[in-house]
Amino acid sequence: MPDVKKHICIVIPTFNRLNYLKVILNQLLLQEPSIKFYITILVVVDGSNDGTLEMLSNEFTTIKVLKGSGNWWWTKSVNEGIKYAIKNFNPDFFLLLNDDSQVDPDYLNLLYKAYQSTNKDCIIGSISVTDTIPRKVSFAGVESTNWVKLKNKSYYKSFELLSNIPSDGLLPTQALNGRGTLVSTTLITKLNYLDEKNFPQYGSDDDLALRAWKIGSPALISYSTIIIDRTQDTSKGTAYRQDSIWVFIKSFFTWNSVNYIP
Repeated sequence: MPDVKKHICIVIPTFNRLNYLKVILNQLLLQEPSIKFYITILVVVDGSNDGTLEMLSNEFTTIKVLKGSGNWWWTKSVNEGIKYAIKNFNPDFFLLLNDDSQVDPDYLNLLYKAYQSTNKDCIIGSISVTDTIPRKVSFAGVESTNWVKLKNKSYYKSFELLSNIPSDGLLPTQALNGRGTLVSTTLITKLNYLDEKNFPQYGSDDDLALRAWKIGSPALISYSTIIIDRTQDTSKGTAYRQDSIWVFIKSFFTWNSVNYIP
């Protein structure tokens, strides 16, 4: 008797990024077919006023849409999307993606293959690379964390050439970047979803990884699955963007910044 196909729900929060969103949706709809899973795409539109809802209604009629209040931000948008999907079509897995992500045609197949190779209920994260050529790695997993210095030890230095790192394999990671994160419905509900109270915009993905480890479910980074980042549109105040010193300083006191001190 053949295995029953698994159902993956792809949750994409968005806010006023119509053109970027169109790119990732078309890429997902062109993914190579698999005999092992099928997908539902759910876009969580949190207050967009750039025509996103109209575009989805007119051009992507098979995609599910959930409207946010405009104050959900990234983490609550993901949580509300997960809860809506469980209530309405109860998928086996969730894949978290950003609206500015880009993926290759074999991305989903490689991601699910990585999950299957573990034989355990875990979280699988993807590596992130720049959208410029030559590709450079912006995230490839965290080997360990020094809690005294509050510093992560990454497997590879920031913006290492993609050609210099392995193209396959899984490594344990103490952090995730949210983009390209595959987690089972069983595990995400056991963890009580992402922590939207303490991490409304950034940090909930790292927190999720640590809480998963705490209950014995590893977070792993897959080197065969790649998310292409629009690097200059991500995380104001981070060093690689080379923002002004004022933007950098202000980012430490802005609650929805990646550098927010608390």
